[in-house]
Parts: sequence; C-alpha cells; structure tokens
Amino acid sequence: MLVSPAPRIRPYELMVVLDPELSPEQQEQVIERLKGLITANGGQIQEVIPWGRRRFCYPIRKRMEGHYVLMRAEMPAQATAPLERALRITEEVLRHLLVRLNED
Repeated sequence: MLVSPAPRIRPYELMVVLDPELSPEQQEQVIERLKGLITANGGQIQEVIPWGRRRFCYPIRKRMEGHYVLMRAEMPAQATAPLERALRITEEVLRHLLVRLNED
C-alpha cells in the first residue's frame, strides 16, 4: 500500500486591498473570513499587519483609496487555489497578491 507524503507547508505573504467604504467591523469580518479560509485548508496564520488607508495612483473600481492588510501564513500549495478563488469573488476585496516566500 502506497502512503502519500504529507503536503509540504510553505510560507506565503498575502497583500489585500479592501474597499475604503467598509467600517472597521466589516474590515475585521473580511480578515477573519480570509483567516478561516487559510486555516480550513491546512494553513496557519503567522501575523496580520494592517497598513491602513492608502491612496492609489489610479482608480480601482472607481475608488482612489483602499485599506491595505498584509498577512503572513504558512500553508500547503493546494490551499492557494481555493484562497485565490475566494479573493476574486469577494466584493470587499479590490485587489490582492499572494506570493510564496523563500524558505531561508
């Protein structure tokens, strides 16, 4: 009987830009939902760093500002696809970028 190896856990950084119209409570709800997605798919949140409201260089969805949030997490590579899918369809997320970090 073949035993498949456990999925390799890798470090990632996720930058999320949230709609500036969201209240602090709504922002926290979106962040909690994203954290839940990561942990439900076998990941662990390392830290969440709110960068605050920043101005864009060009309009994104007719907005000139957004709330930036940086999340550092460790998760298996298979967990990135469901996370990316959820980020694309979440109305409150204007932009996102998920990057795998070097394992130094």
